[in-house]
Amino acid sequence: MKKVFIILVSLMVVLGIHAQMVDPVHFTSKLKLGEGAEAEIIFHATIDDGWHVYSTELVDSGRIEASFNVEKMEGAELVGKLTPVGKVIKKMDKLFNMELKYFEKEATFVQKIRFTKPQYDIDCYLEYGACSDASCLPPSEVALKEKGKNPSTSSGTVSATSSGTDDKPSGASE
Repeated sequence: MKKVFIILVSLMVVLGIHAQMVDPVHFTSKLKLGEGAEAEIIFHATIDDGWHVYSTELVDSGRIEASFNVEKMEGAELVGKLTPVGKVIKKMDKLFNMELKYFEKEATFVQKIRFTKPQYDIDCYLEYGACSDASCLPPSEVALKEKGKNPSTSSGTVSATSSGTDDKPSGASE
């Protein structure tokens, strides 16, 4: 009888922990090659009903805004900032007395890059925050790791111009 009780309690604990795991945001990441030495790193999310993902540039809101972070960027450099694409909802938050920007149902974030060498090695991630009306998740990340040949090179020359000799551009973590 004692064994049955222990098994039942253990099963309830496991099921309770599993029920508390929430995964309302489903991201994909890809490197989309463009013309010449240009490319885009694209992060796309589908968001469960009742949840939202915060956009970029949430000034001192206490919310986790979407941000692009670089672990390694060899043979490429960033072009501009992370850009939110799609229907950004802007809403005044009464609790914080500020405007919040977020996505519902789906979100896309794009970081443009330029290849600077014949080979590239990219290791980066998007950090984002997701909330419902009842709770917020801890900051989450979605990674992109890509290696390859610069599509604009021919005979070992690079058609893009590099702004320096350092493989990791300054300000890589925005």
